[in-house]
Amino acid sequence: MRKLKVVLVVSWTIALLMVASSVASIAVGEQFRIGINNFGQANFFARIGRSVMIDEVKKQGGIPISNVTANVPDRIKAIENFIAQRVDAIIIQEGDIKMADPALREAARKGIIIASMDAGISQYVDVVVESNNWVMGAMASCELMNRLSKKGETPRVIEIYNPLGQMIRMRRQELHAVMTEYPGSEIIAGFVYAWPDFFPDIKSKMESVLEANPKRGSINAVFATFDGAGIAAASAIREAGRQNEIIIVGIDGDPQAYEEMSKPDSPFVATVAQQPWLMASTVVDKVFQLLKGKELPKNHFYIPVKLVIKEGLPPRREWPYPENYPKK
Repeated sequence: MRKLKVVLVVSWTIALLMVASSVASIAVGEQFRIGINNFGQANFFARIGRSVMIDEVKKQGGIPISNVTANVPDRIKAIENFIAQRVDAIIIQEGDIKMADPALREAARKGIIIASMDAGISQYVDVVVESNNWVMGAMASCELMNRLSKKGETPRVIEIYNPLGQMIRMRRQELHAVMTEYPGSEIIAGFVYAWPDFFPDIKSKMESVLEANPKRGSINAVFATFDGAGIAAASAIREAGRQNEIIIVGIDGDPQAYEEMSKPDSPFVATVAQQPWLMASTVVDKVFQLLKGKELPKNHFYIPVKLVIKEGLPPRREWPYPENYPKK
């Protein structure tokens, strides 16, 4: 009997030690492997988001496994590779996360946490962290319309977009909604930009639009669904010598947009600035909370944005370069 008691005590001790060890491992996150997929690295938002997410995963004690894809089929393959590597969570940045649903369905079935960083929503996503793209689209559109109204001009708009991005579609829809309240306003032309090699593509297409509409007043505005598109359009407009008749608004708060707006002859007049560094650190933090068994108060989190205008640019030391980021 005594021998049996000793065996039972030892068994329970071992079991308790195993549980304690497991809990300790979960607490520090040493066993958490986080797959991070980016939809290209062509712009500042994509690059800084990836960089901060990788750093934040390491800070939280996890192992980042990062890859970059530029199209939906490759993104699906990347997610399938994450599953094969037995990751604990997957974070998707930009694009349209729903387009990867075939792979996400399998990831969810295996109990993998799925997060979206400005990649939109899907039935398989556990947490979304983004700026409110509906709001940003409306802010940029209103700034564009109001500036033209102040000048007594009827909006004649060029829109630059790509439907592969859920956030891009939302911003574009807000432009159309805002324009309904400005009588006579119209979309003169619109074109889809290439990704990730957007700059030469947009500049070339913008040059063609300008050539097709040479008369002053035939075009007076460009709605760029992200700053890179606006910067490329600005290059074409300036080279055509039409920077005094056309204005551009963008979205992102890219440092290059600040640089462009700082030029005296720039037609780029406003951007809606996001905080991608905060977005990236927040989505990683939410993922780790879920991995540690914590229940989130909600599954959709919005990061604040602000309108930045050419006439009110902050001093260069406050521009969104990495070295200027506010510390969390």
